[in-house]
Amino acid sequence: MKRLIFLMSLFYLIQIYGGNPGIYDLAFGLYLKETLGLSAERIAYIGTIILLPWTIKPAWGIIADSFPLFGSQLRNYFFLCYALAATVLFTLSSMESYTTLTLIGGIFMVSLCIAFSDVLTDKMMVIEGSARKKTGVLQAAQWTAAGLGGAGMYYLGGIFAKRSNLGAVFRLNVLVPLTGLLATYFFIREEKANQNEISLRKSSKALWTAARSKQFLAVVVFIAFFRFSPTPPLLFYLRDVLKFDPEFMGTLDAIGSVASGIGAAVFGIVCSRIYRRTLLNMTIGLSALSSFGLIFMQDAQSAVWVYSLTGFFSMIATLGILELAARLCPAGAEGTAYALLVSIYNLAGKPAAIIGARMYDNGVPFAALVIIGSVFTLLCWFLIPLLKLEKE
Repeated sequence: MKRLIFLMSLFYLIQIYGGNPGIYDLAFGLYLKETLGLSAERIAYIGTIILLPWTIKPAWGIIADSFPLFGSQLRNYFFLCYALAATVLFTLSSMESYTTLTLIGGIFMVSLCIAFSDVLTDKMMVIEGSARKKTGVLQAAQWTAAGLGGAGMYYLGGIFAKRSNLGAVFRLNVLVPLTGLLATYFFIREEKANQNEISLRKSSKALWTAARSKQFLAVVVFIAFFRFSPTPPLLFYLRDVLKFDPEFMGTLDAIGSVASGIGAAVFGIVCSRIYRRTLLNMTIGLSALSSFGLIFMQDAQSAVWVYSLTGFFSMIATLGILELAARLCPAGAEGTAYALLVSIYNLAGKPAAIIGARMYDNGVPFAALVIIGSVFTLLCWFLIPLLKLEKE
């Protein structure tokens, strides 16, 4: 069990440091904004393209489930993902300058590799956790590592964004997938897959079974609406209005990440003691509260407080939605259905970012965008009856 907890924590750290968002994230955003001179809306579109692999995670799950790679459904795919990500990052690090297209193509490939490895990690969590009835413990290890460990990533990202060029940051980032390669080699043991028990038809049938469930479809609608609320472009507000330097921006993200890790730990302790409807009401309220808190960010001191509180509350809200997704997946299709719901969660947030960026570029004040987003989130309360949680 200790080995599994270690692997779940390590692979989620690799996800955060490697490409979601990655050590290079802040330096990349500033390069687009200040070197290439792109608008907030165009940067939001680029972010949507780069995160596309995270919105189609069921496709990676079906590939891993249905097509073993040299007899392996996990180990060899991990090797492939991490080796390809390291190669792309090393190639980017060797370039002297970048075009928008080069950056989109390179980072998209890294995002694809890390997203695929994330699906493999969750697959391992479901298989091993279900066998030991310890899925909750493994999930807690994943999210706590992502929150607390991500603090170091954000802090380093801020330092390197201020003191180094983008190529140097890519070079540092190469170490992350290489660590994944070593962990895969030394710690993952897997029996050869039985091809007779594996087929694309079985995986597709599981996904179709989930899609036909009325309650599952209601969850899809709820998650999409919950995530589809205009969000202001924080990068532009922090940089242009509050005049924060990249190092302090990285520190803020680190503070928020620590708060998120604490929120994940608290959620793991209390979630099993709360009714689902109460949990969902709390999720909506905390999400709106964490969004509205951005309006009070006026200087460095207030930013620290806002990032601490929003990091804590937003993580509880996020896990509340993911808990809903996990609990209401139809029997026999839990893994594939969960991947589908997480993909919808990721995808629905991107149009919201684009709309918020366009409104900001067109002169809508930051505070007004914060209020609009918070109100839109609160409207999710009217969707709760669709989920029929009182019957659960």
